[in-house]
Amino acid sequence: MTEDRQKQFDKRSMMGTIYVLLSAVCFSTGGVLIKTIPWGSVSIQGARSIFSTIVIAAYMMVVHQKFVWNKTVVFGAICNTVMAFTFVAATKMTSAANAIVLQFTEPIFVILLVWLLYKKKPGKDAIICCTLVFSGILCFFYESLSGGGLAGNLLAVFSGFAYALVMMMKRFPGADFESSLIVSNIFSIIIGFPFYTGESSQTPEIWLFVVLLGVIQFGCSYLFLSKGLERVTPVAASLLSTIEPILNPILVAIFCGETIGGIALIGAVLVVGSAGIYSVRQAAGRTT
Repeated sequence: MTEDRQKQFDKRSMMGTIYVLLSAVCFSTGGVLIKTIPWGSVSIQGARSIFSTIVIAAYMMVVHQKFVWNKTVVFGAICNTVMAFTFVAATKMTSAANAIVLQFTEPIFVILLVWLLYKKKPGKDAIICCTLVFSGILCFFYESLSGGGLAGNLLAVFSGFAYALVMMMKRFPGADFESSLIVSNIFSIIIGFPFYTGESSQTPEIWLFVVLLGVIQFGCSYLFLSKGLERVTPVAASLLSTIEPILNPILVAIFCGETIGGIALIGAVLVVGSAGIYSVRQAAGRTT
C-alpha cells in the first residue's frame, strides 16, 4: 500500500471511529430516558419510533438516498425491531447497567457470525476477549438471580444477538441500512400504537422525553452508526462501542439514583476493559 493510500485509509478509519463513538454516546442516553418515561416497554418503543422515522427519512431526503425494498432489508428490519423491543423490555425489568452491559455481548456474537458466515476464524486476542466478556456476564447474573432480574438479563443478551445481526447488515447482499431502519420503525409504530395511545400519562414532559429518545437515542445514533460501518469492520465497530456501557449507567446513576453493585462493577470492568483493549490493539494492527 502506497503512502498516499495509507493516509487515505487511516483518515477513513479515523472518521469511522469518530462516527461509531458518536453513535455510542447517543445510544447511551437510552437508559436514563427510558427509566424516566412511566410507560410500558412496547409503548416507549412504538412512540419513539415515530420521531426516529422522521429523523432518518429527513436524512435520506437530504442526501437523495432512495428507499430500497427487498428480502435483506426486511430481514434487517426484523432484527432491529427485535433488538429494540427486547432492550427496552430488559431496561424496564432489570437495571439500566445490567441491560446495556449484557446487550454489549454483541461483539462476541459479531465475531462468531463472521466466523460462521465468512469462515474467518477468530484469533487469539478475540478468543481471550470473548472469555473475559463472558466472565463479566457471569458476574452480572450472580448479583441479579431473581425472577425479574434474570428475565431482564436474558432479554438483554438476546438483544445483543439481534444487535450483532444489525451490525452485520451492511455486509449482506442487497442491504440498505437506512431503509431497514425505516421499515423497522414502521413495524414498531404499528405494534406499539394501541399501547402508547392507551397510556394514562400523556403529559408534555413525558412526550418531550419520548421525542428526545426518538431523535437522539434512536435516530441520530443509527445515522452515525451507518456512516461508521461504511468505514470500519463490524467487529471493530462493535468493540468501539465500549463507551456506551460506561456512559449509560453513569447517566442513570446521576439522574435516576441507580447504583451498580460490587460484583456487577467487576463484571463491567471485565466486559468494557477487555473489549476496549482488543479495539486498541486492532487499530494498531496487533491483533491475532
